[in-house]
Amino acid sequence: MINRRDFMGIVAGNIAMNKLGIANPYEYHAGTAGGNVESQGRWVKDGLIDAGGLHEPLIFVKRCGGQRLDAQQVYEHQQSEEVIRRLKDQEVEVFHTHLYKGFGLMTEIADMEDTVRTADIVHRLGMKIDTYIQWSSMMYETFFAEEPRAQEWIQRDAFGQPIMLWYGYQQSFRYIPCFSNQQYLDYLKKVVSYALNEVKTDFIHFDNFGLTAEPYSCHCNHCKNGFRNHLRTRYAPQQRKERLGFDNVDYVNPPLWNSQNRPEQLDVISDPVFQEWIDYRCQTMTDALGQMVTLIHSVNPAVAIEVNCGGIAGDNTPWTRGTDPFRLLKLTQVFWDEADQPPAYLPDGSLITAIRTFKNARAYQNVALVNSVSETAIAECLAFNQTIGFAGVDPLSAEMLKYIAFYRKQRELFVGTTDVASVAVLRSYPSITYHNSGAGLCAILAEQALIQARLPFTLLSDEHLMQLTPAKCKVLLLPDSECLSDEQIAAIRKYVEAGGGLVVTGRSGLYDAWRRQRVTPGLESLVDWQVPAGSEMVVRTSSASLLRKEFGRGRVAYIPKIEFDGALPPSEPYFVLVPKFWKRPANWQELVDAVDWAARNDIAMRVAGPDFLGANLVEQPERRRRLVHLVNYNFAQVALIENIEVRCSMPEGNRAHSVRLYSPGLDDSDAVAFRMQGSEAVFTVPRLNAYCVATIEW
Repeated sequence: MINRRDFMGIVAGNIAMNKLGIANPYEYHAGTAGGNVESQGRWVKDGLIDAGGLHEPLIFVKRCGGQRLDAQQVYEHQQSEEVIRRLKDQEVEVFHTHLYKGFGLMTEIADMEDTVRTADIVHRLGMKIDTYIQWSSMMYETFFAEEPRAQEWIQRDAFGQPIMLWYGYQQSFRYIPCFSNQQYLDYLKKVVSYALNEVKTDFIHFDNFGLTAEPYSCHCNHCKNGFRNHLRTRYAPQQRKERLGFDNVDYVNPPLWNSQNRPEQLDVISDPVFQEWIDYRCQTMTDALGQMVTLIHSVNPAVAIEVNCGGIAGDNTPWTRGTDPFRLLKLTQVFWDEADQPPAYLPDGSLITAIRTFKNARAYQNVALVNSVSETAIAECLAFNQTIGFAGVDPLSAEMLKYIAFYRKQRELFVGTTDVASVAVLRSYPSITYHNSGAGLCAILAEQALIQARLPFTLLSDEHLMQLTPAKCKVLLLPDSECLSDEQIAAIRKYVEAGGGLVVTGRSGLYDAWRRQRVTPGLESLVDWQVPAGSEMVVRTSSASLLRKEFGRGRVAYIPKIEFDGALPPSEPYFVLVPKFWKRPANWQELVDAVDWAARNDIAMRVAGPDFLGANLVEQPERRRRLVHLVNYNFAQVALIENIEVRCSMPEGNRAHSVRLYSPGLDDSDAVAFRMQGSEAVFTVPRLNAYCVATIEW
């Protein structure tokens, strides 16, 4: 362990970083991930069972106030060998604990040394250590005393006032650092270096990975100059004229607000400077993370990287938090979602799930960590996340222990799986970011229709759209994807001509990527019934055939409007689409039928059952099998679903030769009778409690 004297020298910058075994740790080029991201933390691909004690250092517990009188004993117990050994015996594989909270390295050194001792125990017991590092919080009372320069490292609003983290005035001592300030990032690298070299961590958890919503965005000189440089770098002078009307951006500032001009009331974001400011904040956070990835990879590529950036829950995170998951998840192996919305089936037919979050994780080969507080939540995680993820805090629940035992016993059913999807749903960044109450709502509703129809689908980012082929996915669904570039429209046309199915709703393609109105609809000739932008008229027809057409070797279906079933959500504050709006649209059957028609009825999985039944389809080609995961989302009320008919297609030219069922709590699998009907294996699951998985081998 490094001694205190040397440690103080490191913090003060008086000891060369190569004493920690790091060669030029600050070298980083904006826009790059650094190193081979594919090799980073590869062990996570074999699954993750993470649990721990509390991740708050004792200094933070004391500063927050209101702690119990035995806080010291609780702190020591939660990182004791007794707790770690118990979790080990319960087959937990990764132990989560604190490392750095943001008080300053010198201030926290005693607690950090506790983590080094904890890591020694964890590694001696053959487990991996997961260390918590605070990303967006600087406890200024101690930090400024330790590092006076840090007064220039914090975020300040348009009036020069410090910006606090979002926990409110009971924690007003938490300032947010500015991620446009390289000096702060260099300081944070010292924390990461300590984790790598002293703790010898296997897993780094960056907590609070996000910024604050307008009007509390940083207006310091680093951000102003960084924003202007962002515009200069991204666009040539002529492009800046096209984008802004002028090319000199020396005096362009971040957005300003007042009582008559309130950001939470902004429904459509059409101001190009606002749009670019959103992109700048997202890219700044991505580049800052990229610097940490470069450092971590240079020291130990086996270390897994995780950020607490949240999942897909209906909020507009690029606008409100400066985070774009489609950029971040290319740099990580794991991310946290603290939505704390337990899965449930509600009396009005709404199905609350984390399926979108899990599908986004799988699209980027990440694992999503969620708080699985019920058996349904654990079952959902196993079915759609393909691993346990975060198991909880000691002591673990009886339900979690049951599922860990099942997962460990049947792990080969989950490792190396890939999602099978017949439908790709475009989550268009400009469409949703610039009009979340419109395009964002339609995406949520369209996804909900697919979820509750149990149609296998994947989420598609703008960049992944450009590589989509009919061989990868039968149908592309554009849920009011308003903002499409000319290149995207050309790629969509090529996809359909090659035989892909296309389902278009509402205002898709009526704007370009900067949300400029197109004179003629961008999908013209693909879609015949679409109304140009700016018109309030909605085309309705009693004949579905008039909204469907053959195009090239593919098919196109158009639905003029996704109809929300009930009162529309308010468009403010910040038009967050809370879970009470996660329900099927009124015309969900029309949408599902259109998808089926566009796919020429070639859907990889069909499952008959009640509305609260969920299903996921994955495959292991090298093992020559597909796996159907079933989840009962109403387990608390309906503990048993019987006689579920499943139809699962086989890869072309193959016939199933066996079907088996696996469930937690059962000692062995059960063989199930099946028949081949065309390319589909058809069988009945006799009973489902909370969860089961069926394997179909060919």
